[in-house]
Amino acid sequence: MVIVDLGYKKIVLSNDKALELAELLQGAEMFEEVYIQSEKRVSKDDDHTYHVYPVKEFFSMRLMGDSLYQMAKLAGKPVKS
Repeated sequence: MVIVDLGYKKIVLSNDKALELAELLQGAEMFEEVYIQSEKRVSKDDDHTYHVYPVKEFFSMRLMGDSLYQMAKLAGKPVKS
């Protein structure tokens, strides 16, 4: 299994699926919305600027051993206190 770190979330995929995902994301671009404070706005209707740009790395991958995967799967979703 492979742990894929997508910003603030981590997902687990099989090796084959992780490779497919990496190939798909290879040509992806980053999209970002930037909030404009009210005193800096040119128009009162324009509260964001929008940006699309190339990005070299926005995800990472690492291998997950079978025993860790099985243990984590048994534990399930953590309970928030």
